[in-house]
Amino acid sequence: MSTLVIILKEKKPAKELVLKLREAQTPILNCDLVEPLDNRTENEDSNLDTSEGEFANQSNFNNIKLLNPALARKDRQKALATWLIPFGFIAGLSFSQMTDLNTFANMGFPNVLEKLLGGLVGMISGALGSFFSAGGTSQEIVDDLRAIRKKSKEGCWLLILELPMEIEPPWKILKEIDSLEIITIGK
Repeated sequence: MSTLVIILKEKKPAKELVLKLREAQTPILNCDLVEPLDNRTENEDSNLDTSEGEFANQSNFNNIKLLNPALARKDRQKALATWLIPFGFIAGLSFSQMTDLNTFANMGFPNVLEKLLGGLVGMISGALGSFFSAGGTSQEIVDDLRAIRKKSKEGCWLLILELPMEIEPPWKILKEIDSLEIITIGK
């Protein structure tokens, strides 16, 4: 998936661009319009009707996963936990069964619970693994996000277009609009 962040001074050119892209039958996977972090620039553009469905979402900067690494990290943690916690339980249970160690029995727990407690320790390890392995973002993306956040604080609207990877962005249409900058992410 190729993602374009188009930085605009007003909301109206974003609406016009999406209409042009639809007329040109450009396949768009997702289209989000992000309002500026500094809403002092809202004027007559705030009265534009978005009921026609031009945008899948018109939302806040911090609610978009692409622009907020913390949201993306939480999703990765949930996805990893789905696999690592059960795998950790099975691995811990298997390890306790194979080694026949009495680690927990020596601590005063009943010997019957030895295998189950080994599985629980494995589950905890899986949860910790999902937490720590989901972190991190590449420096390129962090630099792009800083530039995008700065433009949004300056009162610019952001139009985020997600296009299929095999489709070349329609540069001719994109050059026609009055955009301040176009940032490509994910290529």
